[in-house]
Amino acid sequence: MRDTHIMTLDAGPGGDGGPPEDGGDGGRGAPGGSFGDGSMWSCHGANGGNGGPGGYGGPGRGGDSIGIAYLDEDQLEIEGVTYELGPPGKGGTSWELFEEEEMVTGQDGNKVETLRFPE
Repeated sequence: MRDTHIMTLDAGPGGDGGPPEDGGDGGRGAPGGSFGDGSMWSCHGANGGNGGPGGYGGPGRGGDSIGIAYLDEDQLEIEGVTYELGPPGKGGTSWELFEEEEMVTGQDGNKVETLRFPE
């Protein structure tokens, strides 16, 4: 690439983590066994307890602002290229519930002129 001006727009923000959801219903208890003649039954098994609420979904990573993305180092030739890159995206937000609520943020994106993609 020669004598080129590369301009990017603002990168997108990461998604926010979703709210917790209720846990599933407990398992059903099984009936007790009987003597061969059916005259006496043993106790039924008890139902299981319901599952607890899940946690908040994790926040997403912000988008990258990349001028040139490439795969093969041998094929990349840059001469006289200028860049005007928009800002990377901010990471999304979510919450942690321990003893008190605490906000958690996803990693912000990166701003790079060139980026080699892994194979």
